[in-house]
Amino acid sequence: MISNEFPPSIGGVQTHVFELSRALVKLGHSVHVLTRKPTKSTPTTDFYDGVTVERLQLPDSHLLYDWLLRKQIRKQVRERQIDIVHIHGMRPLNACKGLKIPVIFTNHTSSFIKRAEKGKKALRKMLSQLNIASATLAASEILAEKTRETGYQNPVSFICNGVDTNIFYPGDSTIRESLSIPTEAFVIAIGCRLEPVKGVRFLAEAVAAINDPQLHLIIAGDGSETQDIKHLLRNQVKSGNAHLLGNIHNSKMPDIYRAADASSLPSLMEATSISGLEAMASGLPIIASDIGGIPYIVKDSVNGILTKPGSVDDLQRAIRQLLNNRELSKQMGVSGLKMVKENFTWEIIAQQVISHYKQLSNQ
Repeated sequence: MISNEFPPSIGGVQTHVFELSRALVKLGHSVHVLTRKPTKSTPTTDFYDGVTVERLQLPDSHLLYDWLLRKQIRKQVRERQIDIVHIHGMRPLNACKGLKIPVIFTNHTSSFIKRAEKGKKALRKMLSQLNIASATLAASEILAEKTRETGYQNPVSFICNGVDTNIFYPGDSTIRESLSIPTEAFVIAIGCRLEPVKGVRFLAEAVAAINDPQLHLIIAGDGSETQDIKHLLRNQVKSGNAHLLGNIHNSKMPDIYRAADASSLPSLMEATSISGLEAMASGLPIIASDIGGIPYIVKDSVNGILTKPGSVDDLQRAIRQLLNNRELSKQMGVSGLKMVKENFTWEIIAQQVISHYKQLSNQ
C-alpha cells in the first residue's frame, strides 16, 4: 500500500488505507504500507494489527519526491517479494513507473472531479499519470466515470468504502452527560473537516433557524470554516445546544455517534462517505445531500433523507421530520445498520479488492 496520507493524520483516505490493510491481514494476506512522514515526531515505523507501516521523509519537490519514493518502492518490492502495489491518491503514481509487478490505483477524492472538469489539457495530464496503473478502483460511480473520461483504457471498477462494525455499533455513551445534553434531547452528530466542500455551514444555518430547545448539534472537526460556523451557531453555543469539539481522533467517534439520534452528510461533493457509514453502523439515520456516492449508501426514506445540495430549506425540513417523529428516526437507523452489515463491512470490501488483485496477478 502506498499513500501520501495515513494515520495519525485524519481523513477519509487515511481511514480507508488503514482499515483495508487491517482487513486484508485478517483474511490471511501480508500488507506493508509506505507513506509520507508528516512531522519529525511521527514514528518512522509502526506495526498495527499485523500491518507494517514505514514512513518516509519526502520533500515537496515533485522530482525529488518521485525519485526518493521510487527508490524505496523498488527496494521493498525486491526485498519483500511484493506481489502487487496498491496506490491511494494521485500523488505517488509517478513513482511507480516501470515496475514489473501489477500496480492498482484507488481514486478517492472529489478533487479529482474538479481537476477533470478543467478541460482537455488537464485530462491529458491526468491520463499520463493514470496509465501507470494496470487497473483503477473508485470510491464512487462518479469517480469511476470521471476516470474513464480522461481516456483511461484499463479496467475501472467502483468499490465502496467500508466500516468496522466491531468498533462502530449502537450502544451506551458518556458523551451526553459530559456535554450536559438532556436525555430527552434530539442530537445530530457530524464528524468531518470544516471545509466548504463538506457543506457543514448549511447544516449549521438550518439548525440555527430551528427554534426548538430539544435540538442539539455536535460537530467533531476543524477547518477553514470553523469561525463562520461558530458565528452561525453563536446563539446555540451560548444556550448549550451546539457543541463544537474541534479535531477529534477517530477512536473517539464511536462514543460521539452513540450519543446521537441522527447524523448528516451535507456535502457539496462526496464519494461513499466513510463517516456516513460509521454513523449508519452506529444505528443512526442520515440526512444527506443527493450527490456523488452518497445515494449509494443513503436510500431516501429508508435509512435517511436525501436533500438538495446546499439547500438550507431542505435540511430544515429533514431535521424537523426526524425531530418530530422519533419512531421514524429509529426505524431508519435500524435499516441503515442492516445495510451496513450486509454490504459495507471492511471484510466484505477487502474480499472485493482481493478479487481485483487476483485478476491482475493472473494476467
